[in-house]
Amino acid sequence: MGLDMHLEGSKSPRRDFDNPENNMTVDGFRLNSLRLDMGYWRKHPNLHGFIVNEFNKGLDDCQPIPLNTEDIEKILTAIKEEKLPPTTGFFFGVSDLTEKQKQYDTEIFTKATDWLKDNKVGEYRSVWYLASW
Repeated sequence: MGLDMHLEGSKSPRRDFDNPENNMTVDGFRLNSLRLDMGYWRKHPNLHGFIVNEFNKGLDDCQPIPLNTEDIEKILTAIKEEKLPPTTGFFFGVSDLTEKQKQYDTEIFTKATDWLKDNKVGEYRSVWYLASW
């Protein structure tokens, strides 16, 4: 048991209504979206607390929290400026505040925001944060 945290993405490919044979398929079915594992943390409560408080009105309910590029850039700023609030909770553990962890966090969120910005015409991309304990 403990705080498991995920950053996930979804990419819905462009749909060709005029030529359905051009649509991506998997096992004979049109592909609706690809779900991507963008990042994972085990017991990083300070990051968790920041995301829950800033983007889910403090409601810690283990539901996906959608994040847009501005949200992710706000997270990046908080990480770089060491403004993640001390957060506690049952089975949450303690955040690793080392430079190595900060670099890891920054890399994940930078890649996620770059990926969102690289959206192709007719394609839909989304990112969300999800935690469980």
